[in-house]
Amino acid sequence: MIHITHLRLRAITADHVYGTDIPFEAGLNVVQANNTSGKSTSLQAIIYALGLERALGPQLDIPLPYAMREKIHAHEDDEYELVIQSYVEIEIRNHTGRSVVIRRDVVGGKDRRLIQTWAGPGLAANRERSNPHDYYVLDGGAAQAEDGFHRFLTNFIGWELPMVSRFDGSECPLYLEAIFPMLFVEQKRGWSTIQGPFPTFLRIQDVARRVMEFMLDLDVGRIRRRRAELRSAVAATAQRWAHRRTALEDVAQRIGRLRGVPQVPTAEFAHTPEIILEVIRNGEWITLNEAVNGAKARIAELEGVPIESTEDAVPEMTSRLEVVRGDIDSLSAQLEAIRAEHNGEEQERQALRARLQALEADLKRNQDAQKLKRLGSQLGRAAGEHVCPTCHQEVTGELLPAIEAVGMGLDENIAFVKSQMQLYRVALDGVNRKVEDCQVRYRAQDEVLRERQSELRRLRQAILQPSASPSRIAIEEIVRLQSFLERSNSFDEAAEIASEELKAMAFEWSRLQQELKAIPADEFSFEDTQKINSLEISIQKRIGSYGFRSFQPSEIVLSRENQRPLTITRDADGDVVEKEITFEVSASDGIRLKWAYYLSMLRLPGKTNHAGLVIYDEPGQQEIDAQSLYAFLQDGAAEKRSDQQIIISTSEPLPAVHKAVGLNGKVISFSGFILQPL
Repeated sequence: MIHITHLRLRAITADHVYGTDIPFEAGLNVVQANNTSGKSTSLQAIIYALGLERALGPQLDIPLPYAMREKIHAHEDDEYELVIQSYVEIEIRNHTGRSVVIRRDVVGGKDRRLIQTWAGPGLAANRERSNPHDYYVLDGGAAQAEDGFHRFLTNFIGWELPMVSRFDGSECPLYLEAIFPMLFVEQKRGWSTIQGPFPTFLRIQDVARRVMEFMLDLDVGRIRRRRAELRSAVAATAQRWAHRRTALEDVAQRIGRLRGVPQVPTAEFAHTPEIILEVIRNGEWITLNEAVNGAKARIAELEGVPIESTEDAVPEMTSRLEVVRGDIDSLSAQLEAIRAEHNGEEQERQALRARLQALEADLKRNQDAQKLKRLGSQLGRAAGEHVCPTCHQEVTGELLPAIEAVGMGLDENIAFVKSQMQLYRVALDGVNRKVEDCQVRYRAQDEVLRERQSELRRLRQAILQPSASPSRIAIEEIVRLQSFLERSNSFDEAAEIASEELKAMAFEWSRLQQELKAIPADEFSFEDTQKINSLEISIQKRIGSYGFRSFQPSEIVLSRENQRPLTITRDADGDVVEKEITFEVSASDGIRLKWAYYLSMLRLPGKTNHAGLVIYDEPGQQEIDAQSLYAFLQDGAAEKRSDQQIIISTSEPLPAVHKAVGLNGKVISFSGFILQPL
């Protein structure tokens, strides 16, 4: 809740200090004065003091007239005096009874992005100010940073602003500038729409829906936000999984290929994680454990036999040399075959991608044709009717051969194209897996080829050694096998660490998916429906009492999408349809509807996030009849509650205003300019 308890304006010239002090109370407050006397200046000063001028539009100009910026005089016939310095101060109070005094300079003082605060109360009584604090606005971070004024104001009101999506895909808080058009009706643009107008420069998606869901505290909004949060968390977990899997795969590719880790997290992996590395031996893939056991057995075998001399080992080395040469030739041929297979699969992948692009273009053309047909276009049926789409003459049989087959309709064609696209996407996924498999096999076989080539060089060098020297072949094989075991141990350590991390990610992913599935559909809860129905009934009652005539009050309903007022009518067939109300009501009835809408929002029973404040700047728009305005004032004064405040400015005659307001409201009247020499 936020209430304005006191407003102070000061404009200082070389000779005088101009200004005014306006106290406000709970309930209805009416600022009465003649036109062009400064009523709008006073109310817009509230918005300015709160740093919310961007709620009125994207411009950063000061939303105050020249009397607060440039020149001022006390009466129309007086000479103007130049304004040297000016500022606005207000005192606000929240639901806990806490008061704060706020000051913001207009010209001639501190930078207007600076807002100063003091603990209140004390503005009206001119008490000594205590606990000063400076904040900033109109800069990045003003809504979230510790020294941002709008973060302070949000906390002061008692709001916890939801995060909402922007058009660029990012998220931001539901800024105060987006909410306050539902609390403050500005004179120039505020009466142009029933809701808002909401600022579009903030780039918030479905801003009207987001604001209304927040203000009415609808469950459907919380459900949607929670679903979005969960989807974002699922995507983030999947991304972390992909990064960790890629890192583990990079380690595995140094000696073989990774198996057992799916591309995305799964519930199965969370319960039974299994990371397998396969290496290629004798042209076949075997598990790393099998390869390690074989290497250990070979080392034990070599270490158990005395090392031969070169002369004794020559026959065996010569025989091994021929085997290695044969292996090299065979591996080279296998690599060439894998390379050819990879090129073939890559060509197939490119062809599938091209076909998918063609199908997407075909689908778009068919959907456009379907749309044109739905709108009543005749061009889309020209070929089907044997009529040239250019000259509109009949096309003879020579141009269109006679066939018995009948082509598919647009709907059937669209369904067919979509099924073809799905088929080709499945085929493309299969080809992608084949390409990846070719790459893995090529790397593994290439590693074996390099090992054989290295062994060939070692054999040639060993044969040329002196006859009496020990043979290097057994020693080098032991060293090579031990190096393989060390790399295997490194992978085992990396796999053990990765297994725990991936298991935790899979558990987190499963938990998020379970919670996501448990969230109900985007439907209004019973409490939501009650709130919207109560708001709708309240608006209907009020517009009836205000003299609304464009429709029967019962024909005005609220959209279930964003609670925008609609009208119920019947079409030519007698069916009930909902229509936008913008061009269906008179301008004066649009004003009446806005009075009712904002006042009904303020007085809606039950739990909401309404700030308990509504400000109407000159509600007597469009030369609306006085009786309607007085009925509105009587309605505003009918219920005086400590948690609700209504501030209205009007130029209606003072006696009539007093009569309409009665004893439950407060009237602050000015006979001339509101800003006077003090």
